[in-house]
Amino acid sequence: MRYVKVFFLGLCSVFFAVNFFVHAQVPDVFIYTESRPFTAVVVEKATQRLWVYGKDENDLLYSRHNFPCSTGEAAGDKRLEGDRKTPEGVYFFLTEYEERFLAPIYGTGAFPIDYPNFMDQREGRTGNAIWLHGTNKALRPMDSNGCVALENHNLDAMKRDIRLLRTPMIIVENLGFHGAYPQEKEAENLKKLIHDWKNALRGESYHAYLSVYSVDFLPDISWWPDWMLLREELEAQSMDFTFSVQKLDLFRVDNRVTGIFDLFVKAGETSKNLGTRLLYLEPDSRGDMKIVGDPWLAAPESFIPVGDPLMAGLSSFGKDWNAEVLIASMVDDWLTAWSSQKIEPYGAFYAEGFRSQGRNRRAWLRYKDGLNRQYDYIRVKREGPLDIRMRGAGRAEVRFVQKYESSGFETRGRKRLDLIREDGRWKIYREIWEG
Repeated sequence: MRYVKVFFLGLCSVFFAVNFFVHAQVPDVFIYTESRPFTAVVVEKATQRLWVYGKDENDLLYSRHNFPCSTGEAAGDKRLEGDRKTPEGVYFFLTEYEERFLAPIYGTGAFPIDYPNFMDQREGRTGNAIWLHGTNKALRPMDSNGCVALENHNLDAMKRDIRLLRTPMIIVENLGFHGAYPQEKEAENLKKLIHDWKNALRGESYHAYLSVYSVDFLPDISWWPDWMLLREELEAQSMDFTFSVQKLDLFRVDNRVTGIFDLFVKAGETSKNLGTRLLYLEPDSRGDMKIVGDPWLAAPESFIPVGDPLMAGLSSFGKDWNAEVLIASMVDDWLTAWSSQKIEPYGAFYAEGFRSQGRNRRAWLRYKDGLNRQYDYIRVKREGPLDIRMRGAGRAEVRFVQKYESSGFETRGRKRLDLIREDGRWKIYREIWEG
């Protein structure tokens, strides 16, 4: 029994030691990650090794794969086209090429990254077509033209870990390791800066927005006047809209931090993902982190207007917010609910302060419920277009020709609805039969 106990304790020690090692060896390129599922590819050029990191159920990072790799045959950070160097920094996989579309030298597949990215281009770096790919020859250290190559079976083993436009490939000369993850103090400071940047979008002027940027980088704000006009339109409709940053991940190489997140906008009950945003941050002369680049991350075939990134997403959402579209949808849904003879969904279209024909909302619904029970069927529809007129913030008036049929009554005439915004929806405040 004594030997069994010793064996069991020894086995536990090995088990916990292995898990501690796996979780303790977190490269310091990771500051904070909240996206799920999370994977990241890390390449150390000095050792010609590649790791794939994942995140367990306790949000702890762990090494899922560790493979030998081959980088550019010339040492150093890539700067020029044809210098046969591998770039260093945080990059993201843009797309995947299957083996059947590739020359044999790329092995069983390839994943292009976004080199040269926004910061590379600002720094005048040239070149392109930097990929993670397999190979059809024996893997040797520093044997590529600048790509990162793996043995085919290793590439195949990690393909499913790559999420296009989300999984980073972080390339460094030498990795540093730390035991503390996330780096809480730095993460909180960076999250606050990004929070301030997001909130500045709701500011009255662009001065607060620019205050989080480096004085050495002037972002394109030519879209700001259009954004102000759209804001006025939305606010006139009593739209309580907000921006939110979701799935934020923060990485660091040298003194540059790369943040990636999805930017959402919400108005009323409608929410939309405007796209994946990158923020590059560096310390200013006082050591305060400032934004030095702010591109959107999109697939190569995507159309993202240069200089107008925010409005690219908001312009389409503006149509969703369009009051007349929402009111037309509301009226049709209301007529459908009326025809269903179900009082609960029908009643949801009436505001708390509703009054008509001397009845308040409660009395009106009781009256309508009685009619539902009286007739075998009720069919109500509108004929022709709606005449919608906005009547100030959160108020509108709509007229249309209404045709009503039931098992005991039939009529056709002009209906007027006075609408107000209540609980994020357009609701009926007055209902008037104009004949």
